[in-house]
Amino acid sequence: MGGPWREPGFDAASLRSPRPHGRRRAEVLVREREQDRLGKVVLVYIAAVVMSFGLVLSLIHHGW
Repeated sequence: MGGPWREPGFDAASLRSPRPHGRRRAEVLVREREQDRLGKVVLVYIAAVVMSFGLVLSLIHHGW
């Protein structure tokens, strides 16, 4: 079987995709995204609790 690696002058390094220089930077970006997502979930939870409390107070005020 033939292939490009059998041709004279073939350079396997030129076919490889470049590796990211900073793997740590990629990990930091992933952590920041996860923390942003967690922060949004916490804010939505707090908003839901406050809205529920306001709804209950409104219903009590109107005599339900």
